[in-house]
Amino acid sequence: MSNERPGGGTDWRTAGEWIRLTDVEAVQSPRETTFADAQAGANFVVFEPGWLPGDCELAETTFRPEQPPGRPEGVDAAEIGQTPWSDGNPCALRAVVEGDDRRLRIKEFLYDWAPPAASVAPLWGSEDPTPVDAGDAVGFLGTDYKDNGGACVQRARTQVEVSVLDGEFAAEELEALLDGLEPATDPVSRDSEATAVRQVPFHRLNYWARYRYESVGVPHGLWDHGIARPYHESVPCSSAALGDAEPRLLGPAEGGVGAAFALDSAVTFPEADAVEAVYRHEANGSDHLWITAAAPDSALAPELPPEPADQPAAVREAVELRGTTVHYAALTEDDGAWEAVWTGDGVTYAVVAGASRALDGETFRSLVDGLEPA
Repeated sequence: MSNERPGGGTDWRTAGEWIRLTDVEAVQSPRETTFADAQAGANFVVFEPGWLPGDCELAETTFRPEQPPGRPEGVDAAEIGQTPWSDGNPCALRAVVEGDDRRLRIKEFLYDWAPPAASVAPLWGSEDPTPVDAGDAVGFLGTDYKDNGGACVQRARTQVEVSVLDGEFAAEELEALLDGLEPATDPVSRDSEATAVRQVPFHRLNYWARYRYESVGVPHGLWDHGIARPYHESVPCSSAALGDAEPRLLGPAEGGVGAAFALDSAVTFPEADAVEAVYRHEANGSDHLWITAAAPDSALAPELPPEPADQPAAVREAVELRGTTVHYAALTEDDGAWEAVWTGDGVTYAVVAGASRALDGETFRSLVDGLEPA
């Protein structure tokens, strides 16, 4: 392949649009590694456990290298760690922790399909996900999509998902595991691969946008947000050009509640007549505001009033903000995640805020009320 890196494979620095994996000889299978070594090829900041239960140890750590989309004839999906619902090949790290008659799996990757579903994507459908401390972020405990006990958190944009494979792990142990996650490499070193990843805007790291490949459909949040994000049709938008993008996007007001959130990246969706921007909390680089502006007839515009998604929520109600009716939802009122959907001046807006220590329901609604043209 023309975009191979030394040692084989591709990653976020060398990917080329429209390149596809068609050569059996070029296929790479997941390989054993360490957390630190995995950082060299990852488009996310790799975290490793700083705490494990006394009877537990790391039994296996594997890295699935990024490859262009595709699966050559004769190659089994499981052989390259490919999911059954897509021919995409983004990178991911997988580690197994084993103890006395018990075992769990840690998975890390860049969640680049859509807004991370109410901050509980792998626990989607859990009746009462429990917010817990997780370093400088808020994590959750619940039941995952395989009906296993699970946990998740997003740290420095990295999605970390824990699934109990065998035996039992107490809630306190899962919380301590999330809370003890540490960067696997120096997060401030000038030469650190993790530092490089932290400095790249989200949509430049996005696998589906880089390869112009259609991503899978996943839940977006507590309201039904419509179609899968068409990142394969997106166009990056600079901060300087954002003010001229149509439909007109909104952003946090200077000096307001949202002032701690800085623009990470933005794209336009010309085919869908919509604009999207992601703002990150500057203190931890992870807590996010996902703001979308779409023409009312856009496929990316939620119907109004919006339909509830199939995830239980503490609050779903219509409130008066911005001089109009805003449809507000909260997974938990105190810790999030939170959402707001409304129409103003002929534009349908959706604001999704991930779980955060910096917000609660009241401050989120104040943030929405104070949004200004970007």
